[in-house]
Amino acid sequence: MKTAQRILVTATRLFNEQGERNVTASDIALELDISPGNLYYHYSGKDGILSGVFAHCYRQLAGMLAAPILEETFLENSNPLERSWLFLTVLMETMYEYRFLYLNQSDLMQRYPEIDRGMRRLMSLKRQATSRLATALLASVDISAHPKRLDHVADSMAMTLMFWLSFEQMAGTPQSPQQTIHRTVLQVLSHCAPYLGDQQSEFYRECELIDARLLDTQSP
Repeated sequence: MKTAQRILVTATRLFNEQGERNVTASDIALELDISPGNLYYHYSGKDGILSGVFAHCYRQLAGMLAAPILEETFLENSNPLERSWLFLTVLMETMYEYRFLYLNQSDLMQRYPEIDRGMRRLMSLKRQATSRLATALLASVDISAHPKRLDHVADSMAMTLMFWLSFEQMAGTPQSPQQTIHRTVLQVLSHCAPYLGDQQSEFYRECELIDARLLDTQSP
């Protein structure tokens, strides 16, 4: 791995572990066992590093959010719930990899216009994605006659995606990364449940089965 990439990877880890405000460019250089001059050769200090980290995160998330998530080719022999769960899991894995951005969103957006613009674009892309998910998951019920309700569901799903990691941190309940990711996915999808009527129990049962199956495959 080239030095420039090592700097971004190490910075991301330190930002996640200690919080972005508590990490300096010198801390990153020390962690990498390189001179500050070597670090500044690649990036213009901490601001340049943070810009590089965010650009990398943005490209990954924007690419995922543009994926054909509801097509059967996305996951063969699957139903919309399974495809939605897999899509959200993959999305959340990347968000968790850069979780410092979501644990301190307002502060970072206020201090860095580039991050402000990027996070707003990602919010718009997430809102478009949750609208597609809600439409597919609620296709079996007559919510199409109430487009505002569908909008409310999609808004709630997008809001949970953006802020659930902060809620988990404030709740202070220790969980593994996998548990946090799948708990977030369940919370996002649960916004659809109240509109499913008699199908609500089956919806939750399927969610629990998918959750258990995926957690089992990720166990050592």
